[in-house]
Amino acid sequence: MNELKSLQLGENTIQSFIAAANLGATYVEFDVQLTKDLVPVIYHDFLVSETGIDAPVHTLTLEQFLHMGDNSSTSSQKSRPASPTRSSANNKSSLDPLAKRGRSYSVDITPNASHSDLAERMKHTRTWKEKGWKANTRGAFIQAPFTTLEQMFRELPLTTGFNIEMKYPMLYEFEEIDLDTYAVELNSYVDTVLAQVYELGGKRNIIFSSFNPDVCLLLSFKQPSIPVLFLTDSGCSTVGDVRASSLQEAIRFASRWNLLGVVSAAEPFVLCPRLVRVVKESGLVAVSYGTLNNVGENVRAQADEGIDAVIVDSVLAVRKGLTEREGERNGEASADGVVGGMAS
Repeated sequence: MNELKSLQLGENTIQSFIAAANLGATYVEFDVQLTKDLVPVIYHDFLVSETGIDAPVHTLTLEQFLHMGDNSSTSSQKSRPASPTRSSANNKSSLDPLAKRGRSYSVDITPNASHSDLAERMKHTRTWKEKGWKANTRGAFIQAPFTTLEQMFRELPLTTGFNIEMKYPMLYEFEEIDLDTYAVELNSYVDTVLAQVYELGGKRNIIFSSFNPDVCLLLSFKQPSIPVLFLTDSGCSTVGDVRASSLQEAIRFASRWNLLGVVSAAEPFVLCPRLVRVVKESGLVAVSYGTLNNVGENVRAQADEGIDAVIVDSVLAVRKGLTEREGERNGEASADGVVGGMAS
C-alpha cells in the first residue's frame, strides 16, 4: 500500500496531462524546448540525463531525443517474456537483456528495482549530483515516452488549456550548466514555437510563461493575442538577472511591459498571504507554483487573499480540500476558480 501511495505519472508526459484534465485542471503546465532540428519538444531540464550522460536538449535531433526517452525504460522491459506471436528474431529480446524492447505503459511489478536501476545509471550525471533525483523517478512511477508539442495539441482535449512554459537559459545559466554555445538563437526559438501554436492551437485557451525575461518581452512584442506570465522564484534561489531576483522586481517588470501577471514560487505567498493582494493591486494576475501548493492549507490561505490560480501536482487532493471548504461555506461544492487553475 505504501508503494501505491507514492505512485505517480511521469512529469511532462501525455498520460499525466490527460489525468490532470480528467481530475479537473483547467490548464496543464509544461516546458517547451527546441531540438537541434528545431522541433518543439516537452522536457523540463536543459540536460537530458536519463541514459546516464548529460546531453543538452538543443544538441539532439528529434529522433535522438525520442530515442533517449525510449532507452530510459528499465528492468520492466527486461523481465517480461516475449510474446509467442513474435518471430524467433524478435524473441532474442527474451534472452538478450540489451535488446531493444517496446516501452511499457503499465506499472512494473517491481517498481523499486526499476527506480534503483535508473538511479544507478544516472548517478554520475550533473542533474543527479546536484538534486539527487530526476522528475520522473521520485518513488514508484508510471513512465512514458518523451513527447512533442505537436502531440500535446493533437492528443489532449480542446477543452484543456495550455500554460506553455518557454524554457530558454539566461546568461548566468549558460555558465552554471556549461553551455558554451546555444544551438538555437532566441528569436528563432520564439518564432518556431509561435508558428506551431498558431498552426495547431485552434480555439484552445493558451497562456505563455517563462523565467527568462527576454523571452517574455519577445512573446509580448511578437504577438498580441496570447497572454504572457512572468515566472519568478521570488528570491528562493540565487539568480544572475535582477529582473528575476525578487517578487518586487517581478511585479515591476511585468507591470512595465504590460504582461498579464506573475507566477511566483509559493513560499512568499504562504509566509505572507497578503502579498497576493499586492500583486493584484498592481493590476496583475497572481499565480503560484511549487511543492508547498500540494498542501491544502497553503492553497486555502492564498485563495482567501484572491489568488487567481495555483499550479499543483496533487490535483485531486487539493481540489477535494478546497471543494470541502467551499461546501462548508456555501452549502455547495465549487472550487473551480482556484484549483481549476493549472496542473504541472
